[in-house]
Amino acid sequence: MPKDTFFNLPEEKRNKIIDSAMIQFSNKHYNKVTIDSIVDEAKIPKGSFYQYFTNKNDLYTYMFNHLGDTKSEMLSTVKNYIDTMSFSDCIIKMLEISVQYETDDDNISQLKNKFLNECPQEIKNEILKNEIPKSYRLLEQIIKEYVLKGELRKDLDIKNASYIITSCALNIEHYELTNGDISETLRTVINVVVDGFKN
Repeated sequence: MPKDTFFNLPEEKRNKIIDSAMIQFSNKHYNKVTIDSIVDEAKIPKGSFYQYFTNKNDLYTYMFNHLGDTKSEMLSTVKNYIDTMSFSDCIIKMLEISVQYETDDDNISQLKNKFLNECPQEIKNEILKNEIPKSYRLLEQIIKEYVLKGELRKDLDIKNASYIITSCALNIEHYELTNGDISETLRTVINVVVDGFKN
């Protein structure tokens, strides 16, 4: 995590450093990104970097933490639909928001691809360990609301239900598609899972 000096910076300067890191990491192999290239992009002195972060890995991990928090905020807007949507539709809406977030910005889309294919496994594991639980926690809140509505079983194990849905969503790209439409396949898979959660 960044040092306190980073959080004491004005928000605009913090964002510039993160944006500069995103540009570097989304356009180059992880091993080719250097602190020199990051500070050149951000237009800050190299010495300042070490006042904010321990090393490149520290910045990279925080960058994903920042992106994960932003994405979670966007996903939490689905709570506004709980009264008017079925649980399955609410989950699909979350996935649509997630895909839109990742595809609307070329840097984020490239960053995700490079993270999956080029990031050292140890760092990848640390990031996933920190970020995936954010999805679990949000889903748990939403599942609780649908249990209270009576759409889902009162005896539903909410923690495990959240884990199952998150695992399905994360791994859907590895599923053997029958019609080539990943969104329709995902809806079918989610419906199968949700049927087991219903009264």
